[in-house]
Amino acid sequence: MGAPLYIAYHSNDDPMEYWQKGLEPLLPDIRLVAPDAPKAQQAEVIITWNPPEGTIAGLPSLKGVISLAQGVDHILKDPTFPHHLKFARLIDPYMSEAMAEWVLFSILEKHRDSEIYREASTRKEWIRLRPRVAPNTCVAVMGLGAIGGHVAEKVAMMGFRTIGWARSPKSLAGVTAYYGEDGFNTCLREADFLVSILPLTSETRDIYNAQTFSKMKDGAFFINSGRGLQVVEEDLITAINDGPLSGATLDVTRIEPLPAENPLWEHPQIRIWPHVSAQTNADTAARQVADAIIAIRDDREPENAVNVERGY
Repeated sequence: MGAPLYIAYHSNDDPMEYWQKGLEPLLPDIRLVAPDAPKAQQAEVIITWNPPEGTIAGLPSLKGVISLAQGVDHILKDPTFPHHLKFARLIDPYMSEAMAEWVLFSILEKHRDSEIYREASTRKEWIRLRPRVAPNTCVAVMGLGAIGGHVAEKVAMMGFRTIGWARSPKSLAGVTAYYGEDGFNTCLREADFLVSILPLTSETRDIYNAQTFSKMKDGAFFINSGRGLQVVEEDLITAINDGPLSGATLDVTRIEPLPAENPLWEHPQIRIWPHVSAQTNADTAARQVADAIIAIRDDREPENAVNVERGY
């Protein structure tokens, strides 16, 4: 074994030991250390999720940053972030599959009236509802990037009429892709299920508001696994209470963890998940992280490099 390779690590989700175990077979000399540990001053790379402000800027030897997620807003929100650093995000096939599973589950719960049947079961009441037909049900996936595009194709494979929106033209199997403002509004008008997987940027913050919801059809259902700061929660509640929305499933919220006093918890038409739709997995992502560490230390651009100005 060679000299220890000290890599800074910070995440409130996964313990350091989890990633140490995942990376050791690929980088035997690696030693993950907390950013405030003395050895972190030698670290050329930090692996992180949602670090406290100033954490990255406080490491003098850094050449680069690896985000433990596809999104990077949790890092770029820090005003002290050094823009000269190389910056990689994870695009893990497992995360795409996990997101597709969660989105399909959220759609099918509503599509197959599971809540109604569950309540009838508690009353020991035998009821039968007229089923919806998938080809007559429109699912709009907002955000057709590496994860969103995969999700949209999976939804299409289930037989739903699938459309989607992106910043630029896309070509996806079974998916009618729109772009631009007109395309965004088309998705709002046609969606029976609106699924948001958009990155958080200055353009998407608060994008789901009273005006947005007012353009949707009566009975439409909103699903968000993008970012909580994209939704004006008061407007979402109003859109469910007064129309046009029939309900929502949220994996992300403006404040996380969601405070106990937040009215989203108790709303009967809103289902809350604790940001688990697509969790990072060291078993599938360790190779990508190890390759990014090697590239950054060699002064090469890592795979899945982040455009800091664009925000993803």
